[in-house]
Amino acid sequence: MTSLDQDVVRAIINGDKQAFRQVFDSCYESLCQYAFTILKDMDEAEDTVQAVFLKIWESRTQLEIRHNIRSYLFRTVYNKCINQLEHRTVRMKYEDYGRREHSAEVQHPEVFPDELEEHIKRAIGKLPPHCRNVFLLSRYEELRYAEIAERLNISVNTVENQVSKALKILRSELKNIFV
Repeated sequence: MTSLDQDVVRAIINGDKQAFRQVFDSCYESLCQYAFTILKDMDEAEDTVQAVFLKIWESRTQLEIRHNIRSYLFRTVYNKCINQLEHRTVRMKYEDYGRREHSAEVQHPEVFPDELEEHIKRAIGKLPPHCRNVFLLSRYEELRYAEIAERLNISVNTVENQVSKALKILRSELKNIFV
């Protein structure tokens, strides 16, 4: 390591923002390009390089650089990119698994959309009046429970109970449609 690199590293360890900024400015662009060659995504490459610099600054008191700082940064970015690729692979496997699981669970109704809507309207019509009113405000007017409670002068707990009751009744009424 050159004496200039040693001085810069010591300055960063001691919290010298200007020294850190100088290293950042001189290396950021080339590190982003390097990360891009690995990740093939410029946004992810920039995020990775920024994360490396952030980590260096946050843990600067434990910083141990034995060779030149530029080599250290490139090696650190490389390792972070490899971790990103591994994480990406795991995430893609998980998402793929989730899609397969979800598609296996999805039941397609044997009714047409118009018929389905008619069944739903009929089922909602069978709800007790107060329960139906709360349910319609919640689902069709998209009001929050607190807004419904205020409008109807009832407690939020009552709103929750009425919506829960409505959903239970609707599930029961509509279960035969989705068989």
